[in-house]
Amino acid sequence: MPSSTDFARSIATTIVNHLREEEIASLRKYMVFAAIESRGNIRMNMAGRGFDWEVSYRLHQPQGNNGETPRSFSRQNLWKKAELEYRGYQATDMIYRKELLENRGTSALVNVAGKMASRLLTSIEQYLSQEVWIDGNASGNELRYHGLESFLGNNGTLHVTDGTQRSANAADPFAYPSDTYAGLNTQLGYYGGSQVSGTWPGGKADSEYDFYSPILVNYTSTYWAGSSNTWAENCVKAIRAGLHYAKRNDTKEDAIDLVVLDRKLYIDFLNKQDAKERIVVSRENGLRSFGFNTVEIDGVEVGTEYAVPADTGYGLAIGNIELLNMESQMYNSEGPFYDEVTQSYRYCVSTLGNMKFKSPRSFIKFKNYA
Repeated sequence: MPSSTDFARSIATTIVNHLREEEIASLRKYMVFAAIESRGNIRMNMAGRGFDWEVSYRLHQPQGNNGETPRSFSRQNLWKKAELEYRGYQATDMIYRKELLENRGTSALVNVAGKMASRLLTSIEQYLSQEVWIDGNASGNELRYHGLESFLGNNGTLHVTDGTQRSANAADPFAYPSDTYAGLNTQLGYYGGSQVSGTWPGGKADSEYDFYSPILVNYTSTYWAGSSNTWAENCVKAIRAGLHYAKRNDTKEDAIDLVVLDRKLYIDFLNKQDAKERIVVSRENGLRSFGFNTVEIDGVEVGTEYAVPADTGYGLAIGNIELLNMESQMYNSEGPFYDEVTQSYRYCVSTLGNMKFKSPRSFIKFKNYA
């Protein structure tokens, strides 16, 4: 409790020390952030007006050669540039000098000033944990992170027999990706290439055809041939299809290693798995080592987290996610600043950065699309 003559300096010291103790470790309370941090994918001290990265969208085209075949040479551009700006969040509070003097000793039922930093930090942490899922391109979200929904938009579904785009149809197991993320389009074939054989996401496609396209699984499709066209009936088949079609991304970094479901979907999934549940109980395994309860399907952890959109699930390649921050620590403390006009002390905890998803190609969404 600060003294009547030294309260401003004591409060300022408490705020700074508290935030330095928290740093990145505070993010481990949340499943997705814990997974990102465990991979070392949180970067501090970012600079510049924004950030960009190169996305490899095509490969060189080899030609046949009999040992004497003439060669032709030309420069090849194999990359597209993705670009995002920094965004952030801030939580503020204030206390009048008179209120501060009142709130001390035996009269203080709640230590308002002394715990100000803790409350601000908790508030911004809770809010930030929900931003993983948002659409940073949506109207009204211009100052918020680019979350998963920033690149998971769709336009109808993919025809089950020929793979063409059409209006949403319950016969189709996959939706047609159609969105823009970091300046690049997610539509199939937008930058060239074609489906060489089969129907997408199966078969074989040129690399540029789907290099930026996520897999959108329609879990209520009649394609799954369940006794009813519901998630509760089709969840195992839908998740398995998404996971294995995503294996077209054959590097460790691009592999789906976590499925996060809305709580209702997760309960339905557990009920479906009751007779054949495969849980790795070692707390040294994956997210269980952070205290999260997860189960596994085909070697991939499945769990639930607060604020996942209703009736929705996601398949995440954690190696493709980074959290970028402009500060040297996750949260920045400002204040208390004394305002002579209002005779009050003002406080702020803020963070400035953004989330980076290397390529939408490495992610899955599970939803009722038709």
